[in-house]
Amino acid sequence: MNSTKTVMLARFKSEFEQQKLWNTLYEHRVALSITFVALLLVHKLLFVFDHDQREPTLIKPRIPLIGHAINIYRMGSRHFVWIAKKCGLPIYLIPVPGGRIAVVSTPELLSHVDKNPSAIAFAPIAALVIDKLSGLSKQGSRTVLDKTMGPKKLEGYMNAVMLDIHATLAPGPKLEAITTRVAYDLNDSIKKLHGKSTRMNLLHWFRHELGMSSTNGIYGPENPFKDPKVEEGFWAFDDNISDLLITPKASLTCPTGDRGRANAWAGFAEYFKKNGHLQGSELVKARHRHAAERGLSNLDIGKLEVTMIIGILTNTVPTIFWAVYYVYRDAGLLASLREEISQIATLTDSSQGGSRSWKIKNIDLKSKAPLLNATINETFRHRTCGISSRFVSENVTLKDQYLLKKGTIMELPNNVLHSNPAYWGPTASDFNPSRFLADPRSAEVKAARGAFRPFGGGASLCAGRHQAMSQMLGALALFIMSSDCVPVDNGGEWKFPGAHGHTIAAAVDLPSNDLWLNVSSRKGYEADFWELDPDAKE
Repeated sequence: MNSTKTVMLARFKSEFEQQKLWNTLYEHRVALSITFVALLLVHKLLFVFDHDQREPTLIKPRIPLIGHAINIYRMGSRHFVWIAKKCGLPIYLIPVPGGRIAVVSTPELLSHVDKNPSAIAFAPIAALVIDKLSGLSKQGSRTVLDKTMGPKKLEGYMNAVMLDIHATLAPGPKLEAITTRVAYDLNDSIKKLHGKSTRMNLLHWFRHELGMSSTNGIYGPENPFKDPKVEEGFWAFDDNISDLLITPKASLTCPTGDRGRANAWAGFAEYFKKNGHLQGSELVKARHRHAAERGLSNLDIGKLEVTMIIGILTNTVPTIFWAVYYVYRDAGLLASLREEISQIATLTDSSQGGSRSWKIKNIDLKSKAPLLNATINETFRHRTCGISSRFVSENVTLKDQYLLKKGTIMELPNNVLHSNPAYWGPTASDFNPSRFLADPRSAEVKAARGAFRPFGGGASLCAGRHQAMSQMLGALALFIMSSDCVPVDNGGEWKFPGAHGHTIAAAVDLPSNDLWLNVSSRKGYEADFWELDPDAKE
């Protein structure tokens, strides 16, 4: 009897506790539901840690989930250089919130990536970045993001406009029209320094002078950059690209960059409203045509054009800054370059006052100035920080060894290759242009083959590389032939100004500090003029 009673009491107690538990769960049903959903979201974010053994090695961050993302934001491609030195892997995966990134570190694997432009596509990533930076209308956004992959991709705006950009900037009459105008503007820029001493911030000076020569060449006489508000707005936009890419509300969290791009947008919208592009280059005409045919407004077309200028200006300007720094800090290199260029400069008629005029053919700078070309290339090798991004649109296996799953983002950081002693030898950290003058059959050149990608490669090969190289060769040649310069500070010593990849989109480092220089006419040539001759042929 007692045992039966004990069992009944125990059963009652158990049922009571269960009912009490269910009552408690019901009372807290909202909080529990939120917790459950949160856990599902966390699991969704953390799925990237699931790893197929056929995939590249997964490098987990020190700070779970967000560690790599934080370091990419802070350090840009230098984070990948750090990982490459630490792990030495040809390819690896890193987890980031909501996905995973595959990073390629060897020329051999890069060539396999370049040979798979459909499965490992550039256009989808480019479209997402352009859409985010451009602040387009709903129609504009749909146009940019539509048909970036698949069998109808050539019908989409992104692929169609990229084909025309490459066509108009390929060697030929359309490109020559741009480079000719750029060269004449560079002549005018150098004349501003003639016959006097000037104290300047080097980066600031080149931003304006190269910026105006580039945009005049592309946009013609109605160039929106002639309005200081547009010019200043663009550079404010460029300086804040990283924050603009990740911020949910730019006007609140990145007001300087947001105001800057709005000022630039307004200038370019007015340019297209007044049909200024009809007097511009074939490049801007083609870009306008593709957008207008798809019904985009002048404002959206202007916004897209402002984003496009990133590729035109933000890499040539810092490259010339660094080239001047490396050349003038090395008296021997400066003397050798001046001697090389003097051999291709032609003395024309002397003018009043005993001054002379020297002309340099653009075409000779490319074909008869190997040290000048090597100096630009070595500057690229040292200061390139660009990352070519791709989207894996279908499962693909690289080199029959590394599985890349659909949805993976691929990053191809150039400076991982450019700084690797395996390709450039024990002097990889030294600035030495002569490495680009070595015998092509030599072991050192063979080792570096495929490891120099200043303009990217494959589907993301820079369309403007020919124009950019022409402008940089001309600007550097004119500057070093016409001018002497010394730093104002540090007793005239050329101290390294620090360097950083200023934005996620940057391909070349910006200096941490501008160089404050005293610039004067070159000793022994004070009265002489130096000019490019873009019209001359062989």
